[in-house]
Amino acid sequence: MGEINRDIYERCVRFSEVAVAVLRKLKPDYIDRVLIVQLVRSATSVGANMMEASESVSKRDFVNRLSIALKEAKESRYWIKLLAVTHSEVESLLVESDEIVKILATIKRRYLLATQV
Repeated sequence: MGEINRDIYERCVRFSEVAVAVLRKLKPDYIDRVLIVQLVRSATSVGANMMEASESVSKRDFVNRLSIALKEAKESRYWIKLLAVTHSEVESLLVESDEIVKILATIKRRYLLATQV
């Protein structure tokens, strides 16, 4: 499928990479470690699911992968907000996750409208 601009795929992968890089620099306490593990899982899932969407075999598969990426981006935003309370270094991730959520939601909405029968 991969019918959308390649930039969003690359942007989602880049978000995953930057999130991991930023989190590696933190000096977390015990609670922060739990939040970091959750954020790494959700942030890397955004990029992974967008890469799977780019190789989807059907429209249904594409929408499913895109939907998962959107959910994971929203979850990432949640973990970032919690971590930002004690680590201001992650605030740049919040801006990017907000933008990715908006972009993916728009792509999904437009794609579903365009493919309605």
